[in-house]
Amino acid sequence: MPYGKGNISFDLPPGWTVDIFRPNPAMGAPGRGSEDLQGEVLRSLDRPLGPKRLEDFRRARSAAIAISDETRPVPNRVILPPLLERLESMGIAASAIQILIAPGLHRPTPEGRLSKLLPAEILKRYRVTVHDAKQIDLTFLGNTSRGTPVFVNPLSHRAELRLVVGLIDPHQFVGYTGGAKGAAIGLAGSQTIEANHGMLFDRRAVTGAIRENPVRQDIEEIGRVMGVHWVVSVILDEMNGLTGIFSGHPVQVEQAGTECCRAIYEARVSKQYDLIIASPGGYPKDINVYQAQKGLAHVTPFVRRDGDILFFAECPDGHGEDLFYERMKQHETPAGVVNDFRKAKFEMGGHKAFLWCRSLIRARVHLYSAIDDRLSRTLMVWPVKTVRETLERIRSRYDHPPKIAVVPKANSTYMKAQGS
Repeated sequence: MPYGKGNISFDLPPGWTVDIFRPNPAMGAPGRGSEDLQGEVLRSLDRPLGPKRLEDFRRARSAAIAISDETRPVPNRVILPPLLERLESMGIAASAIQILIAPGLHRPTPEGRLSKLLPAEILKRYRVTVHDAKQIDLTFLGNTSRGTPVFVNPLSHRAELRLVVGLIDPHQFVGYTGGAKGAAIGLAGSQTIEANHGMLFDRRAVTGAIRENPVRQDIEEIGRVMGVHWVVSVILDEMNGLTGIFSGHPVQVEQAGTECCRAIYEARVSKQYDLIIASPGGYPKDINVYQAQKGLAHVTPFVRRDGDILFFAECPDGHGEDLFYERMKQHETPAGVVNDFRKAKFEMGGHKAFLWCRSLIRARVHLYSAIDDRLSRTLMVWPVKTVRETLERIRSRYDHPPKIAVVPKANSTYMKAQGS
């Protein structure tokens, strides 16, 4: 099972059999073994989706590029050099190109960790700024048709050409990431993000849904209000190798990219399981509990009620979000967290406690991680000392070999009931 930057190996008890749900191979895509990944980026720029080529923005004299923070394994070292070279060839000076780390309401990336995201030559040549969603000088652009107030980083708003580089991945209530989301959420103000994510209670806000999903459609509108001109969205394979890349108009890239992502990561499931063994997919998706939660949410609907989930997530950064931790600390049971959140005003950070506890209500979660026992108790999970001991404890609950599913890359794997 993926775990941090490595793997955890173990044996199942004799007689246990499993169904393994892992990403499908991407036929005809560049793939991890390609020797010309930057060439694939250039070919994507030359064959854009939508009515305009990048060169159609040649009159622009400044540009802002939103990129993900380190919680997303976007191959910026592959994508950015040819993209930046193309912008400079259009007449935009390097000094007029701003790279914005777009974390949304994640913790802003410390300056000392920027080298994990960008190569030294880019850090030296271009201005790099970390967005803070809580800063007071954001630019207000109006409201979406759903009432979401749109606040954006002024450095992006002032640029004549606004681009987003990001990752298309299944998302538990946005449907899929990618497209304009890197700016619409990544460079937005906290008011914008909270209003948008507050729609997660809508029954249409589910993994894999785009066209009828109010959260995703609001994001598209936020992107239009912000004036996002161009996006580059990638799809990664099971080993985080580049397997698909789409450039051009934000909505058309999202439509094409999600179909590619669906073909790779949608898993059809015909039954419920006694035990699901899952991992978010390793670093950076298990960098903290806040990020790893997505993988837990994706597998939870397919474990039987009062079943077991053995979850491998290293979480070297601990819980990852203070408000998430505070909401967990205030209650003694998962039901208490869920009921309190439903009655209170929506708050980012607190929503992860709600989503985390929805899983805990359904199943026993056994967490193999680097976090200590105290934090495990606060998170209301069973800490795993050894995998063998935990499997023996789970086996004692059954008078028959349990039905088991294994999901090595659960943050990306979209499990869907057969026939739905």
